Amino acid sequence: MQTCKTHLLISVGIIILIISCKQKETQKVESKNKIEETIFTKQYIENDSLLMLLKSDLYRIAFNPVFDGEEKSKNNTHNKTVADNSKTLIFDKTKIHFYRESNWEIIVSAKIKNSRFKFLDTINIGEKKGILENIVKTELKANSITIGNLKHTALFIFKFENDILKEIVYKYGED
Repeated sequence: MQTCKTHLLISVGIIILIISCKQKETQKVESKNKIEETIFTKQYIENDSLLMLLKSDLYRIAFNPVFDGEEKSKNNTHNKTVADNSKTLIFDKTKIHFYRESNWEIIVSAKIKNSRFKFLDTINIGEKKGILENIVKTELKANSITIGNLKHTALFIFKFENDILKEIVYKYGED
């Protein structure tokens, strides 16, 4: 009975380790040299404190006066006396989407493609992957690096091409 419990605990520990470092990968095989190379397409980093700092910077960016906004209202499905508003802020190739009820407002998605906006005072479009690598203190093997929380309800996705940051995407409330 004791060995079953030990085996179960070890198995659970291994599963947690695998999930927390989840990476999707594709295989590429070169037939000339018969060398196998693994190319990671996505890498997930769970880091709540870093996520909070990134979200704080996103809100700071969203309230920059360079954005033009468009707001749409509709009735709340749960309370007909309250109007829900969705607002889209646009500047150049950057879009930020808000959702607002009567007493609160939240950013639900964003696409940053403009080098004008910085995260953590060092990360902006056009920067090398090494900048983010130094911040997360992890080797970044993929072209798509996602920083999120345990439940994956808030995500920042950093998209690289040739190790240069091309786009930052934020998603809230999706699994």
